[in-house]
Amino acid sequence: MLPFITGLFCFKRFDTSLKLFYLYVLYGTVNEVVTFILRRFGLDNTMPFIHLYQIVTFPILVLFYSNLIYKKTLTRFSIVLISIFELFNLINLVFIQSIYEYPNFTRTIATFVVIVLCIWYFYRVMVEAKIMSLWDEPLIWINGALLIYYSGNLFFTVLFNLILEYSREFSKITVVSFSVILTLFYVLVTIGFSKAGGKMIKTSGRIV
Repeated sequence: MLPFITGLFCFKRFDTSLKLFYLYVLYGTVNEVVTFILRRFGLDNTMPFIHLYQIVTFPILVLFYSNLIYKKTLTRFSIVLISIFELFNLINLVFIQSIYEYPNFTRTIATFVVIVLCIWYFYRVMVEAKIMSLWDEPLIWINGALLIYYSGNLFFTVLFNLILEYSREFSKITVVSFSVILTLFYVLVTIGFSKAGGKMIKTSGRIV
């Protein structure tokens, strides 16, 4: 909720990339609120919402990174990648896995792709060396947040069943650890949004 509120106040200062990422945060916030409410009303299995989450958020993140890397949101890269993923997602839900099953193949694939995009962006930043202060760059914080979150997510998703079979107590520790990673993600995104909101922009010969 904190990244959502911070981003809302700083939205006017956002460029196209940050606006796309805020859309990702907005949908994530709505998804969490709806899931929380339904659980209060007795819903036990929220897996359909996890499937829906990745169907919606993966294209947003691909467009986000397409804008960062290629300076253009709709590119052949983004269109092809989104189309392949959404098609595979549909095939998986219809023919391979149940909508109530966890973990699912497409979630693992999406997570891996996002990690690659995160590393790719960091590589481009280092090679181009155009950012004078990495500490003050909002997108560095946000990309770092995504890399940490999705790396933890990949570990949790891939090893979930193995961990559960090994020890239920250990699986609880793993869940707590992932909650810590999620909290760190929220903090880093909030810092990134704050950096964008507080960034000095020179317009018409004055600083606003």
